[in-house]
Amino acid sequence: MKHIYAALTALLLTFSAAAQLPDGSIAPDFTATDLNGVEHNLYSLLDEGKKVIIDFSATWCGPCWNYHNTGALEEIWETYGPDGTDEAYVFFIEGDNTTTLADLEGTGTATTGNWIEGTGYPIIDDGGSIFDDYAGAYYPTIYTICPNRQLRESGQINAADHADILFGADCAAATQANDAAVLSYTGETISCSGSPSAISAQLMNLGLDNLT
Repeated sequence: MKHIYAALTALLLTFSAAAQLPDGSIAPDFTATDLNGVEHNLYSLLDEGKKVIIDFSATWCGPCWNYHNTGALEEIWETYGPDGTDEAYVFFIEGDNTTTLADLEGTGTATTGNWIEGTGYPIIDDGGSIFDDYAGAYYPTIYTICPNRQLRESGQINAADHADILFGADCAAATQANDAAVLSYTGETISCSGSPSAISAQLMNLGLDNLT
């Protein structure tokens, strides 16, 4: 699915580093290589119609370790990942660049255990820059990203609740050739008779074809 972001006059997308990205934000793209040497690009997966869950965690984070061990994301991966229905992707992104591979393996000095053992979905180390792009403020931060590139913070929920988000109507892949959506109105809200007014809107292409 190809996306075009346009404005009738001008459009500027900004991502604040002061707080978590709010629900409905456009997920920043990233390309990263996992521990197995496989390169992944977020937008390529979304353009294939896949839904993506990102778990931003740190190896020393107790709540992150506790949630990791619930197996919720592993269940999503096994059921809906490439070896399941191939409808979703899961990433574990270690967002603290000061930690090491040994910490991921559970043998370092800043770790709560072996994060690699039993984890089938891709693990990306040294993901601090990606965490920053997502305005990360705490661990774990878990986002669900839909094919239209909009995200929501889904949090530490069980596999069934993750599936409800992934396959809800708001997270469906494109099915129509032309489907333009207005995300927000960004123009003037007050005008005077006889005076020109700046009218602008933030648009998103939710369809399969390019918009012109």
